Amino acid sequence: MSAKNAKPANITEIRPKVVFQAVERMYPAQNTEFTVNIPTSAIGGLTLLESSVLVSFIKLISPQEIFEFGTYMGATTLLFARNSQERTSIVTIDIDPSTTSTREGINEKEYLSDDAANDEYLKDIFSKHGAIYIDRAQKAIKQRVTQIHQDSTTIEPKAQNFLNRFDLIFIDGGHDFNTVKSDTKNALRMATDDAIIVWHDFRSQIHGDVTSFLNEFCKNHEIIHIQNTMLAFMLIGKHKEILS
Repeated sequence: MSAKNAKPANITEIRPKVVFQAVERMYPAQNTEFTVNIPTSAIGGLTLLESSVLVSFIKLISPQEIFEFGTYMGATTLLFARNSQERTSIVTIDIDPSTTSTREGINEKEYLSDDAANDEYLKDIFSKHGAIYIDRAQKAIKQRVTQIHQDSTTIEPKAQNFLNRFDLIFIDGGHDFNTVKSDTKNALRMATDDAIIVWHDFRSQIHGDVTSFLNEFCKNHEIIHIQNTMLAFMLIGKHKEILS
């Protein structure tokens, strides 16, 4: 393999079953189930495999608070809420859909091949529908979710009482390099001493900046990629031993 195409040394590849085996070890005497919606036909959602991995993280660490960069239609927010404990709260951030400027008329060939067109297409869906999965959820679920309409790059963790607070952080908002960098910088400040940070769209065929950022970030941090998914994650504190 040439140096140009070599995988970064600090990105470890694991099979999904490594995560599932950790859950089996933690709950040897019971079935471990989860609840998930039928995947949306719109682009931008998680696969069932990715959903099962995220729920597995919840089962493994029992987070008290979860933070999500990128609400979109709220399907992942709902996944977090429905598969965590009743005491778990979820904070999710995205721009205000009612004030989102979009470009309509993007064809499928464009949004499946060009990252900028893809983001514009997602914004158009978001502006028309908002976080419909949260809107349609039961009252008890809604009460556990706090929606913030704000550009994630303008977060002030200290002023917003986010410092050292969240046990699980999911980064799936803006896909450009600077936004991913900003969201990651804030996530590191917002994470508790024992936490998991997860990125979506790693090695995506459309959004290359997530991969580019993590290829740089991994020079100083150990990143794990789950094969057959676009999920990469980082274990912090005692959770570094969670898969061993």
